[in-house]
Amino acid sequence: MKARHDWSPEARDQFFGPEPRSDDPLPAHSEAVACCRSVLREAHRGSVRALRSHETTAYLLDFVEAAAIADTTTAGRPMRVVLMGRTMAGKSTLLAALTGGSAERIGVGAQRTSRDVFAAPALDLQEVEIVDTPGVGAKDGAEDVALAMAEVPGADLVLWVASNDSFQEETAQALRAVAFRGKPVVVALNCRARLFDELDREDFLDDPASVFDQHQGHFETIRAHLSAAGVQPLAEVMLHAEAARQARTDEEFGSGLKSASRVQHLLDTLEQESRVHRIARRVLRATDEVRVQAQMLSEVLADSEQQIRDLVRVARGLRKDQQLRAARLVDACQQRVEDDTVRMIGQRHGWHQTIADFGPQVAGKWEEEQDSLIAELDQALTSHLNELLRAIAEANSAAEQEWSTATLAAPRIEGLRDFRGLWKRRAAGAVVGAGGALAAALLGAKVGALAGGAFGGPIGAGVGLIVGGVGTALVSPLRKKVQSLFKGKGRILEENRELLRVEIGNVLEEMERQARTQTDTIIGRIRADLSSTAEQRAEAEVAVLDVAELLAGQQKLISAATAALDHDTAVCLLQVDGRPRLAASVERVTRLAGVCIAVEVTEQSFAESWLFPPSSPEVMTFGRPPSPEIPGARAASYVLGLTEQVPKVLRAHTDRTSVTIDALVPEPVLAAWSATLSDHLGTQITIARPNSLGVPRNE
Repeated sequence: MKARHDWSPEARDQFFGPEPRSDDPLPAHSEAVACCRSVLREAHRGSVRALRSHETTAYLLDFVEAAAIADTTTAGRPMRVVLMGRTMAGKSTLLAALTGGSAERIGVGAQRTSRDVFAAPALDLQEVEIVDTPGVGAKDGAEDVALAMAEVPGADLVLWVASNDSFQEETAQALRAVAFRGKPVVVALNCRARLFDELDREDFLDDPASVFDQHQGHFETIRAHLSAAGVQPLAEVMLHAEAARQARTDEEFGSGLKSASRVQHLLDTLEQESRVHRIARRVLRATDEVRVQAQMLSEVLADSEQQIRDLVRVARGLRKDQQLRAARLVDACQQRVEDDTVRMIGQRHGWHQTIADFGPQVAGKWEEEQDSLIAELDQALTSHLNELLRAIAEANSAAEQEWSTATLAAPRIEGLRDFRGLWKRRAAGAVVGAGGALAAALLGAKVGALAGGAFGGPIGAGVGLIVGGVGTALVSPLRKKVQSLFKGKGRILEENRELLRVEIGNVLEEMERQARTQTDTIIGRIRADLSSTAEQRAEAEVAVLDVAELLAGQQKLISAATAALDHDTAVCLLQVDGRPRLAASVERVTRLAGVCIAVEVTEQSFAESWLFPPSSPEVMTFGRPPSPEIPGARAASYVLGLTEQVPKVLRAHTDRTSVTIDALVPEPVLAAWSATLSDHLGTQITIARPNSLGVPRNE
């Protein structure tokens, strides 16, 4: 039985009727790309305005401004094939073989020659441009890697050039980074053999097959790194790049060298892609150039949002900690002041025992004792309040030191949509270079700025003012009351020590009451000042959180704009493939670039999509609207579209669905498919191969 893709279009017409006429889909797609870019630019501008509106978040401006949305020029460009690989893998040699270009870019030994980007048209392929890039391996600098990676978004496909020697981890990282960008990858294994002189050439032409023996292991290694991103190579070819290059200039042996070099296999692969998928690749390229910018901006905003939320979380914890510490210190200070007041005033209750002469001079002695008491109370209160200020400053400093090392919040994983979000973050971390979380030290500095000097600044000034005149404020009314006692009852005091004891006792009790009242007033002012400062800091935290919320809102707008572009791209791909009827039935699309496109179509069009799947350079898989009760119950059709095999087992629950397949698919690819379908169907989908017990993995 033929594969579904090979069934005759005439049979489709017999089942579903001829395709309706449709307009050129490319202008509509260009408009969709422009609309998405417009949304991204507004999201970027809004984010920059929000960060600039608060001094505490302004430190993120450079980070976000670097993700500004740029114009791209995809329309009208030829099919763009970007050569990538480590230094000395043979990229420039292969470029010369494909384009007839100069050999000046070809390196010698370990020397790095190609340190720029160079493009030239392919001689044997129509409207195909070959782009040479700097190396991306162990000996290649960060600038070279950045230059090479910058060419990936504008590529129709990446021609990864490897050599039949060691495969270094740095090279593997770059390969995975390319795969995470979602570009199709053709792997060209450059099998080296000496071709320095005529004798070398004769040896090679006598037995060219020997050069290509026992190198399949290199393909397996490359496949494993690509599959880590959920990607499988579009094609794998072995060739001898130097033989293909010399075939261009050697008149006598050129034909033999070209045939022996196996470069024709690569040319056939590129020609097939150009002939069959040229327009579709152009559509995907236009989409991805904007999509990569959307992803970068979204990741930058997500990192910035997380930084701000961490900032506020730490500042809020610091504020509450400082409030608690300050409150304990204020309570202790008030208690000490009250204890000293009781002690000092209590010592005067026996003052009358020191009086032997009850004549007029007793008033002067009391005046001296009263001044002494006032001075002691003033000194004690001043000392305790100054100690309170110092203790609050030390407590604030200790709290700031403790919170400066506070652990940042772990990434939030909420529901199933974030599963795919994590996949996207892996891509951004490997490819975009957005940088992940910002420095914790910088976070700590901004916490201090958000705290506004904690409690030390305004409280210090407040306490200083309080302490300045506290003695007079405390005892001024009492001084008058005691002086009136001696002026009005001097004669009585001369006659009666007991009366003096009672009257002095009453005055001291009143003094203690008023001293307590005054202490409560002073401490109350301090508490109010502390509370006011805390409220101001809480308001500042809310204002900063508003910036985080705005960034979160911009991310939602970006996600919606990207989803709309993915929808319009799928529609355009179907129209380019001559399937306008199926294109009109598309309802929802979820795309993981370079992996697959999950397309929900109407019930009426599902049979057509299942029986006659379209031809697309990126795998498209179709399904019906999900069941509200069990969203994953209809996952089987999507899995069929991915594997071309009917699933062995499907176990659907309200919150999760597992699908067991026999297809020999790498685990990371299964994970990528599972992530895409989970996002598409709104429930956890796990696609796995059966283990030895016949139970799906991850069940």
